[in-house]
Amino acid sequence: MNAIDDLSINAKNLDRINPALVATAIAYLVVALVIYVMSLWRSFIEAAHDATGTPSRGAVAFMVFGVILTSGWWLVLMWLMLLLMGNTVWAAVIYVTEQAIDQARQDLVTFGSPTWLPSSKLPCPGQCLDLTTFAFISSELKVRMREKLSKSQSAFQGAYDYSIAVLAGNWGMLVAASLLIMNYVCQFAHTKRERELLMRVSSRPYLTA
Repeated sequence: MNAIDDLSINAKNLDRINPALVATAIAYLVVALVIYVMSLWRSFIEAAHDATGTPSRGAVAFMVFGVILTSGWWLVLMWLMLLLMGNTVWAAVIYVTEQAIDQARQDLVTFGSPTWLPSSKLPCPGQCLDLTTFAFISSELKVRMREKLSKSQSAFQGAYDYSIAVLAGNWGMLVAASLLIMNYVCQFAHTKRERELLMRVSSRPYLTA
């Protein structure tokens, strides 16, 4: 955001990025905590099965909640993948823009200020930053002031450094989410199989004789 402000340009819907990241982190934490609670519940169900040798009433509720939770967790995983792709594209855009600013500054030093002002009818000279390729920018598409370019370059470089950390965090969240869902699906399958076996045994008492 600071880099955009330094260039004195307006970008559509750019302010939605941070709330989306925060909301994703909160949803991720909530679902992860629910999975932890469900895992504890699974431990109590297993203890009840071992103690009584009969199907626990909580097993059915566990599996019902498990289906709902697994569906929600898959949605979180899909959103994380979309977020990862979006952050990757955003990091690439930041890098390309930072390199374009660096080239424009070098051209200003080498060739001096352009002899014409950029407009919609004239091409952008090499000494200016051409942002016409970005559809989400709604104003000031061609920037050629040295002060703006110099100030925004450091901001874009900082944004790129942060984007690498964000991408690493996204990958970590995706890997952890995949491991959690694998572990929980195993618990669900084990509970289902355990209940089925106990029901077979209880329906045929002579098997335990």
